Amino acid sequence: MENQYGLYLAREGAVIRLPVNPESYSITQDNDNGNYNVLGVGPIMIPRTPKLRTPSWSGLFPGRPGLGAVLTSGAFQPPKFYIDFLQTAMDEKQVLRFVANRCMEDGSAIFDTNMEVLVTRFKTEERGGETGDFYYDIALSEYRDYSPRTVRLQAPAEAGQPVTATAETTRSVPRGQLTVGQAVTVNGSCWYDSYGGEPHAALSGFRGKISRIVTADPQRAYPYHITAEDGGAKGWVAASQIQAVGA
Repeated sequence: MENQYGLYLAREGAVIRLPVNPESYSITQDNDNGNYNVLGVGPIMIPRTPKLRTPSWSGLFPGRPGLGAVLTSGAFQPPKFYIDFLQTAMDEKQVLRFVANRCMEDGSAIFDTNMEVLVTRFKTEERGGETGDFYYDIALSEYRDYSPRTVRLQAPAEAGQPVTATAETTRSVPRGQLTVGQAVTVNGSCWYDSYGGEPHAALSGFRGKISRIVTADPQRAYPYHITAEDGGAKGWVAASQIQAVGA
């Protein structure tokens, strides 16, 4: 039976599956809680926002497709392909999507991990007697999208008065129109890109928000990008899969 448990790394226009699943990998997330000593109370802890998730593992890029553990033997790529992909992503500060499609031996889904990441550490190693094979260590860090705030500075009516800053006036939105930042629930498959590229994950009653909309190109079957409420990316979906919260 085909091994459907796979790890993927993707960027716009390119999706790679790791040719050999690592023996183990971890996703770590620490809290940034503050520890203080308060007179008359003693040690206390102040809860804060959790730090970014950090996936990491050690693996193998095989030099030949004949190795029994190779999951991509039908589309084999030499180690240089994967090394160049990851080194370029690190050098050019590219945002990748990391997806872990978890399946049981019978093919039934467990749950998926799907998030945007940056490559923070990448190391390769060659070992004697294993010509052509490259062992590697990699560490990723979760990437959260952010947008700068803009304000309008208003000159004072009278000289000597301080300048005031006001938010831009919010434009009215037609009823039923989906907009960036809108809270929504999503059902069905979400995809790596707006064209429906693999890998994908299944959502059921997922509560999130719209982060991007690309409706100008009719070739994009899934023009709405969805994130979790905390900003973690999920994937691209069609309008028919979205229900505005409160609608």
